[in-house]
Amino acid sequence: MIIGSVENGREDGNGVRKTASSPFRVETPLYLIGWLVAALIIVIVATIFWSMFQEGLPSTKNLLRFSLENFKIVFGSPGFGKAALRTFELGVGMTVVATGVGLPLTWVIHRTNLWGKQFFSTLMFLNILLPGFIKIMGWILLLGPQIGIINLAVRAVFPWIESGPFSPYNIGFMIFLEGIGAVPTFFLMIGGAFASIDPSLEEAAEASGLNRAQIFRKISLPILMPAILTSIIFIFVMSISGYETAALLGAPNRLHFLSTLMFDALNPEVGIPLYGVAGVYAVIMLVPTMIGLYYYQRMMRLSHRFATITGKGYRPKLTDLGKWKVPAMAFVVLYFVINLLLPFLAVVWTSITPSIQLPSAQAFRSVTLAYYPKAFLTLLSQKAIANTILLSLTVGIVGTLLGLIMSWITTRTKMRGRYVLDTFAMMPHVIPGIAIAFAMAFLGLLLAKVVPLYQSMAAIIIANLVKTMPFSTRTMNASLMQIHSELEEAVQTSGASKVVALRKVIVPLITPALVYSFIWTLLQTYKEVTIPLFLISPKNMVLSTVIWTQWSKSANFSVASAISIIMIVVMAVVVSILLKALPGQIRKGF
Repeated sequence: MIIGSVENGREDGNGVRKTASSPFRVETPLYLIGWLVAALIIVIVATIFWSMFQEGLPSTKNLLRFSLENFKIVFGSPGFGKAALRTFELGVGMTVVATGVGLPLTWVIHRTNLWGKQFFSTLMFLNILLPGFIKIMGWILLLGPQIGIINLAVRAVFPWIESGPFSPYNIGFMIFLEGIGAVPTFFLMIGGAFASIDPSLEEAAEASGLNRAQIFRKISLPILMPAILTSIIFIFVMSISGYETAALLGAPNRLHFLSTLMFDALNPEVGIPLYGVAGVYAVIMLVPTMIGLYYYQRMMRLSHRFATITGKGYRPKLTDLGKWKVPAMAFVVLYFVINLLLPFLAVVWTSITPSIQLPSAQAFRSVTLAYYPKAFLTLLSQKAIANTILLSLTVGIVGTLLGLIMSWITTRTKMRGRYVLDTFAMMPHVIPGIAIAFAMAFLGLLLAKVVPLYQSMAAIIIANLVKTMPFSTRTMNASLMQIHSELEEAVQTSGASKVVALRKVIVPLITPALVYSFIWTLLQTYKEVTIPLFLISPKNMVLSTVIWTQWSKSANFSVASAISIIMIVVMAVVVSILLKALPGQIRKGF
């Protein structure tokens, strides 16, 4: 069967269809799109690098004036060394926890006959929806040394304990909380690879007498290694540039991290923002990503060893858990209770009470739903709902398509500079969102007379596209590396181009990964607060910035929590509808 269509084809004397030669290849437009995206990333990164050598506020008048004063400030700071080591410790610990929990959880949900798989997949998306700072506030309410509900219960049983005994303000709990919080990202990044793996190899191993643990260790795990290593690199770097947990749980105990030092440089208590100092911290956080990319690209050059989807066809098969079904269910339920249910209940409680307070008879008498109408009125008055829909859908759709294009160029072509493109696509992952937003604000001011970019929705959209590009490309890379080149070769032998092979063969095979990328990108953009907050104006308010301003500036904790619940409920409905609308084969992968 001939797949695809013939473009600019002709037949030779033997009746074999060939593609007419042309100096302009049909994949060239995609190649140009990839380099346009890379150019945008280069401009943003160059802006940050340029700021390292500038004193004071950014100005085009000082483009050729360079100073090393910012480096002296950073490396001369007494807390820099400890902050760097603490950041590395957080990154390693978080990655270990996320992998240790996420790998078995993903396998159980995707490849077994676990009860309620669809329900747990939906909960995984809801995990991403709960804004990070709201979840952390929930845990502070639960484990605060003085007012934490769990601590109060412990002290009621052991009255001689005066304070604590538990506290969230330590590096151990931060590692745990960050690790389990990264599991949804790990789940989505390797989920496409789990759903696409050819089970014939596992069946052959089972017929040879291997048990389930041996099959997973010797067959499935090596095949999934590209996706797993990609996710590990992604999560490790994500921890380095994270801010919310480091700020809310580290600051009370004076635990500083690179991201918090960078934020403090941009938001000093006295004086003007130190953009150059912040730029130095941003560049320092680029180093681990460049090291990780080096090893990742070495592995990708050998990606043919991991290909499992060939022209022979494959069919999904679920593992029967048997007597392990109940323990597996307990493991999954426990994860969602810790990472979703408990902080979610804390947010719900705050949304129906006048202030953050402990549950008691008096507190229950003050329960009210009056804050939800106030939340809706606040959102409508600031056009936050319409702006959020525009932002999330645009970044979700465009970001997934751009990620597919750049990954296809890297993994499926031999075009010159493809690995350079991949490097630029990964680079925004280590740059904190506040740094990307700063670059967009600077460019907006610089181009204000030419392009109305400053404090616009377009600026927020572009910044989020750049920020989410690493996830889209890593997810696409992991799935594309599993597809054997013989499928494309068969299409090209029939006379069609590589673009036809991409559209007719590759895209249908990696549809689960495309759906994962779209949903994850949409959800991350939906709840992103740092980038919109730094580019905020009365005309571009979104749900997350309304929550932030209500919580931190107006101290309307109940209204902020009510808006958070509205965000979660709305997106839960959207995700449920989307999953039900998917074709059955793809939906099973969720």
